Amino acid sequence: MTKPKMPMHIWMIAGLLFLYGLAASFDLFMSLLQGEDFYRSSGMSEAQIAYFTNQPAWAVVGWIISVLGSALGALALLMRKHWALHLFFASVIGSVVYMVYTHLLTDGRLAMGVLWPMPIILTAIMIAMAFYCKRLIRLGILY
Repeated sequence: MTKPKMPMHIWMIAGLLFLYGLAASFDLFMSLLQGEDFYRSSGMSEAQIAYFTNQPAWAVVGWIISVLGSALGALALLMRKHWALHLFFASVIGSVVYMVYTHLLTDGRLAMGVLWPMPIILTAIMIAMAFYCKRLIRLGILY
């Protein structure tokens, strides 16, 4: 029995998400490895550097899960694996944890500047991707 073909639009969406995931993963790892030096070279203000270098470990773990979940979810989707669903869902959980810290417990919106809505937008995309993967599993496209 042959598996259904994966439609071209899924390849494009997964490819774009994977490329974004690579860029986000680079930012994540450079932030974790170089900290202040990376933030300074990125053009952040002293207030932003202070904010991002003083985040609690649980918020950073949420950020890590969010970024890696979405990048690996996109890779799994490119590989047509059903566990893309679980990775996108993990990304949503990590994003919610991170957003609780940045949007509810601190003035993270100020530190993020014009990029403050990005975690919300990306979380919405990951929710949509999780639901879409569920549908693709039912259709037999992901296995």
